[in-house]
Amino acid sequence: MDTLIPLVGAGVLAFLLNAAITPLVMRVARAMGWFDVPNARKIHTNPIPRLGGVGIFLSFLLSALAATILLPVILPGLWGGAFQLRFLIVFAGCLLIHAVGLLDDFFNLRALLKFALELVAAALVVAAGFAIPLGGLHLGGSVVLSAIAWPATLFWIVGISNAMNLVDGVDGFAGGIAFFAALAMGIIAMLQGNLVTALVAVALLGSLIGFLVFNFPPARIFMGDSGSLLLGFTLSVIPLLGSTGAPPVGVCFAPLTILSIPIIDTAAAIVRRVRRRLPIHSPDKEHIHHVLLALGMKERTILLAIYSYCAYLGAAAVVATIVPWKAAVAITVAVWIGSLAAYAGLRARATRANRIAGSASR
Repeated sequence: MDTLIPLVGAGVLAFLLNAAITPLVMRVARAMGWFDVPNARKIHTNPIPRLGGVGIFLSFLLSALAATILLPVILPGLWGGAFQLRFLIVFAGCLLIHAVGLLDDFFNLRALLKFALELVAAALVVAAGFAIPLGGLHLGGSVVLSAIAWPATLFWIVGISNAMNLVDGVDGFAGGIAFFAALAMGIIAMLQGNLVTALVAVALLGSLIGFLVFNFPPARIFMGDSGSLLLGFTLSVIPLLGSTGAPPVGVCFAPLTILSIPIIDTAAAIVRRVRRRLPIHSPDKEHIHHVLLALGMKERTILLAIYSYCAYLGAAAVVATIVPWKAAVAITVAVWIGSLAAYAGLRARATRANRIAGSASR
């Protein structure tokens, strides 16, 4: 019970803050004309206020900071020590990635500059001492992989940040994926006894609920790059916060399972663009949400399908953290094979549907 009180408090505080902040952001966006304007690549047909990421960032940051700073004072026995200043460096990384997204929303930053700034934000996390514990993995003996932990961590953070950015294309889509990911990560952190990690996950969870109230279709506001990049960054960092004392399985395998939808979608996009000799950052209308729309699914049906699959992924990840590591690897591999097969099947069906529609229109 003592553990649940600060967790519930952090989540409720984040929800209430965002439920109050987002309407203000919507008002300002309308007054200033800060709209996401429809174009040939976008799905919505009416201008929608953007910058919902501002509410997500402020409510998440304030509640996470309040919880992690006040907890050592209120429940010192549970915390086991004073607030660690290195967490402030991680929050500085969140601030930087949010600022990068904001600048991109307004000025459409050059891809190289955007990537460089994302690397700096990721480097702050590594500099604070958080990294993927590859050195703790023993594959077929004692294989020391710690030498590549830092570059692997940078790749992981920047990759997931952009992956969440790419799947933000349907009302409630990216926010819902992030919701289930944060929920699973919070449960895993609690099972591992990492209270600070659980607090950060629950703060993000509460903030997302406050945002989805306004973003569920028909959306009244979009999160923009300032929100999607922040979500990807935070979700990639949360498993690292308890990496020092947590089993490597929970840090390495569980996030791969939880975030397999944006990972697969981004990998497929990169392959498509390389094969077509296009820059990997060039936009298209072949992401997972476009595929589902091509199959004739309505937005709410898409969300029901994606949310159900995210719940399954989260459950699989939680199970993978409480079984022996060989079983965890087997679960991860099985889930990935199933996810890849499902994605390939959806792509094949969408391609057939497009061909039939093209033939009928001739």
